[in-house]
Amino acid sequence: MESYSPEWHSESEFYYPSNTDENINTENIDKHEHVNEKPYNEQQFLLEVREFIEGQRPDNTKKKTFYDINVWKRFLTSAGEERNIEDIPAKDLNVLMSHFFMEIKKKDGDQYEPATLTSFHRSLQRYLNDHGSTLNILKDQQFSLSREALASRRRQLLRHFGKGNRPKAARPLTDAEEDLMFERGEFGQQDPEVLQRTVWWLLSLHFGFRARDESRKLKWGDVKLQINGETGNEELVWIAERGSKCRSGEGPGRPFCPTAQASNNTRCPVFFYKAFRSHRPTEMNKPESPFYLAIKYKRKADDPVWYANAPLGKNSLGKFLKIAAKRTGLQGNVTNHAVRKTSIGRLLDADFPSNYVAQLSGHKNLKSLDSYKSASLDHQRKMSLVLSRSKHVQHSTSTTTREEIEASTASASKTKANALLNPPVTPETASAKGLFSGATIGKIEGCSFTFNVVDGANKEKPPRKRHIIISDDSDSD
Repeated sequence: MESYSPEWHSESEFYYPSNTDENINTENIDKHEHVNEKPYNEQQFLLEVREFIEGQRPDNTKKKTFYDINVWKRFLTSAGEERNIEDIPAKDLNVLMSHFFMEIKKKDGDQYEPATLTSFHRSLQRYLNDHGSTLNILKDQQFSLSREALASRRRQLLRHFGKGNRPKAARPLTDAEEDLMFERGEFGQQDPEVLQRTVWWLLSLHFGFRARDESRKLKWGDVKLQINGETGNEELVWIAERGSKCRSGEGPGRPFCPTAQASNNTRCPVFFYKAFRSHRPTEMNKPESPFYLAIKYKRKADDPVWYANAPLGKNSLGKFLKIAAKRTGLQGNVTNHAVRKTSIGRLLDADFPSNYVAQLSGHKNLKSLDSYKSASLDHQRKMSLVLSRSKHVQHSTSTTTREEIEASTASASKTKANALLNPPVTPETASAKGLFSGATIGKIEGCSFTFNVVDGANKEKPPRKRHIIISDDSDSD
C-alpha cells in the first residue's frame, strides 16, 4: 500500500489557525462577528427553544391543545388529583387516562365524538413532550390499558349513542349552487367584498388551497400572472408555497406549480385577478404584501381604490363562504373548507388519476382523498329515488330508453335498406349480381321483400348413374 505524502495536497486545501494571540484581530471580530457575551444557561436555552417550536405551530393546533388540556385538568380536579400531569408516574397516569376515556362528557352532559377522544389522547402527548417528559402514551406498553379503554369507548359511542357520523363535516358545492352564487350576487365584481370573495374562491378552487390557512399566509408575490409559452394564453401560477398541514418543509416539494388558466368565460380567474389588482393600493402590490386586504369603507364613490393598507382579518377571511352560502339559502354545512372539497371532488368525478389530484391538493397519501370522494346531494337524491322506484325516475329512464331504441331501430332499418340496394359481393351473392340491373330505385318504403338467392355454381348435382354389366360364367348356352 502506498504511503501518504503531504505533497498530494496544495496548501490552499487546508487552513491552520495560529494559536498565538498576536495574530488575532479583535477589532475585526467586533465589527464583523456577533459575540454573545451572555453566559450559558441550560434552562433559559431550553425555554427559548420551546418558545420557538411553539411559535411555528399552526394556531389551530395551539388552540386545540390548550382546550384539550383544560378538559384533562377538569377531570383530574374532579378525581381529586392535584399533581401536574407531567409529574404523575406512568402507572398512575395509565389508570387515570383509562377512567378519563370512560367517564368524560361535555359540560352540558352530552357525549363527545369518538374522534374528539382521540384528539384528547394526542393533545396530552404533545403536552408531555413540551414539558420534557419521556413517556409515550401512544406507543409504550405500560399504557396499553388506557389505549384499550379508548378503543372500547369509541365503539360504545358509535353503537349506543350514534356518534361518529360527522354531522358537521363541510360539504362541497354543486355546479348549480356555484351558478346560483353568481346569480344572487355573492360572486362577481360589483363591490369589494364580493370581488375579493370571488378571487378567493377561484384561486382556492384551482390551487387546491386549505381555505383559511393557506389564504392567510398568501402574499401578493406568491401568485404570478404570466403568458403560457405553449398556448400563448394568460395564466396565474402559484409559485411560492408557505407551508401547510401536509407540507412542513420535510420531504420533496410539489411536482409542479398549480396554475389557473384564462378561460375567457364568466368564471375566468385571470379576469377577476386583474379586476382585484386594479382596486388595490399601489403600495400593497409589493411581493411581500398580504394578498387579501381589509375593505376601505370610508372612501368616495368614484375612488378606484377599494381596499386599505392592511391585511384582511382572519375572522372575516374564515367566514367568506359561510356568510355567502347563508344569504344564498344553501343547505347543509357550507364553510370555507367546502371549496377544497369542491375542487378535489370535481377532479375525481372527471376521472383524473388520484395521484394527479393529490399532486395538486398537496396530499402525500392517496388514501386521504377518500374522504373527498363522497356522493353529492344530487347523487344522494337520485339513489333514493331509484331505490324507491319513483315515477319521476322511471319516466325519465323510460323516455331515455325509448329514444335510444327509436334511434337504434331507425339506424338498423337504414342499414338494411342500404344492404338491399348495395349488397356486398361475396361468393354466395355473386349469382345475384345484376338482380336490379338497369333499374332506378329511389326509395323502398312500406313493403317487404323475401329473396332466396341460390348459387348455381354450388347447386348440388344429382348422383351419376352407373351401368353394371354382369357376365355368366356357366357353360350353358
